[in-house]
Formats: sequence, structure tokens, C-alpha cells
Amino acid sequence: MHNKLQAKLLRDSTLKNIDKHQLIAHPDNYRLWFEYATGSIDALSADIDKMVSQQQLINEKICQQLFIQHVASNDQRSVDDTRIAISSMLNVMVDHLKDWDISSSSFCDSLNSCIKRLDNNPDIDEVKNIVTTVTAEAIKIRDSSLNIKSTLHNLSDEISALRQDVDRLGGEALTDALTQTMNRRGFDAALKDATERAQTDNSQCALIVGDIDDFKLINDNFGHQVGDKILKYIAATLSKHIRGGDTLARYGGEEFVIILPYTSFVGAMQVAENLRAAISARQLTTGSNGKIIGRLTISIGVSCYQSSEALEDFFERADQLMYQAKRNGKDQVMGSEK
Repeated sequence: MHNKLQAKLLRDSTLKNIDKHQLIAHPDNYRLWFEYATGSIDALSADIDKMVSQQQLINEKICQQLFIQHVASNDQRSVDDTRIAISSMLNVMVDHLKDWDISSSSFCDSLNSCIKRLDNNPDIDEVKNIVTTVTAEAIKIRDSSLNIKSTLHNLSDEISALRQDVDRLGGEALTDALTQTMNRRGFDAALKDATERAQTDNSQCALIVGDIDDFKLINDNFGHQVGDKILKYIAATLSKHIRGGDTLARYGGEEFVIILPYTSFVGAMQVAENLRAAISARQLTTGSNGKIIGRLTISIGVSCYQSSEALEDFFERADQLMYQAKRNGKDQVMGSEK
């Protein structure tokens, strides 16, 4: 979440770019240019900056391609693939059921025709012919039934596989692909759940917001691949120093958030200090060529939930305290019980 001034600046920048390139302000375009304004997707920023520097036309088609490539999540693409597979499977089922319905209708028509022929006092040869017709039609309907039974049996395996995909995607939709922590969508749901439980139980709930100090310098000096490894390292370190019932999420960029249910302000401040110390404890290198990255630090804000307050206010207090920690020199924890 951003404070009101940041949100306004991001909104103005987003709308300015949409207007500058004469684009339609539909949700996908707004999301694309909002992400560009935040700078949270490095590859997207690089692509757009390159186009701008080369004075390349950025039209609706280009924006759609950029959105699909950089903004539309892997989760969404997987959901689309699963949706297409389910649709194809259902079309096969419908086609076979139509064939079976046509076969059954034909069978009934043949039986009615044979009944009429039997009512006309047929001779023995005609009766034999009627029996032959009924037998042939019965074989057809049997074969049609066996065919659809076999098809539906095979499709049941596909249904099971697709159900597993849907269950998996349900989890992945809440997971940050890089750090394997919860993503912003998952965090929002978890925060809502935690605060509702705090209200119901009349218990305490704390929130930690941490942002890696000078992370842009790491990307600039060592490249984005090293930056990604740093984010994974930070996520792993944070995860090791929280309880099983706490929720860790990557909120965006280099910002991480932790929900601590049933935790007092004093307890949350202690957890935050432990996290800060754990992050800054090691001197890091790039690994492959041994370049020294140095000691990482993190600035942290801590707040506690106040009964019935808006979730945005709860988060913003911790977010502002984190920025205060940065302004005060970084590598420190700032907290407020209220």
C-alpha cells in the first residue's frame, strides 16, 4: 500500500502516460502503466524505456503484448490453459451425447416402424426381416452406448487431472512466483482473516512492514539476477525467524510484510528486531565470481490492529513507520502501538 501522496503521484503518472500515448483507459492499460509508474516490474520498465528512447509508437496492440508478457501472471496463463482444456473436454462430451441421442432417436423410429409392419399381418419372411432390422438397430445403439461409455471413462481421468490443476492454481494464485511467499492478493485475504479473528476473539494482531535498504543499488551494480537471488535470500531468512502461525508475504518489489496474530506490540517489536539483526548478520557475495555485495539491511515498521479500524489504516501506519525508519538512517525498527 502507498500513502495518499504516493498514490496520487502514481495515479497521475499512470493517467499521464495513457494520455501521452493516446490509449484507452481500460483496466489492463491502467494496470500496465501503474506497474510502470511503480517500477516494480524491472523487465516491463526496461522494455518501455527502450521503446521511449527509440521513439517507438506505443499503441493498443503493443500495450496488450506488454500486459500479457509482463503483467498477466503465470497463474492467469495457467488458468486460461486449464479453462481451454475443460472447454475442449466438455465439447467432446457434448458431441458424443449428441451422437448417442441421434442413435437412440433412430432406434426408436426403427422400432415404431417395425411395430407398424407387425400390425399389418406380415408373412414369415417379413417377420424375419423385421427381426433382422431390430437386431441391427439394437447392435447400433449398443455400440453407440459402449462408445460413449468408453469416452466418458477416458474423460473421467482428464477431469481428475484438471481438478488437480485447478486445486494447484488456487494455491499458486496466492503465491509470489519468485520467493514462494504469499503474494499481495494472498496477503490482503490473510490480513482480513487475521483482523476478523482478532475482533471475534478480542485478541491482539500485529503487522510488520519491511523494505530492503538501497535495493536499487544492488540491481544497478550487480544486475537483476543477483537482485532476484537477494529477494529469495531475504524471504528465506524472514521465514526462518517467524512462527508457523505468522504470515509472510512479498508485498511488491523489495517490500515484505508479516502478519502476527495473537501478538502484542512488545512481542512484535522483538520479532522485528530479531529479523533486522538476522538480515544484517552476513556479508554477502555474488557467489559465482565472488564479488562482494556487502551487508544487507532492512528498515522495518511495526503497528498493532485497533478494533474496527480500516485495513488500509492499519497497513499505512506500519508503512509510514517503515519510511520513518529509512529517514532516520535505515537498518532500524520503528513502531507504534497505536
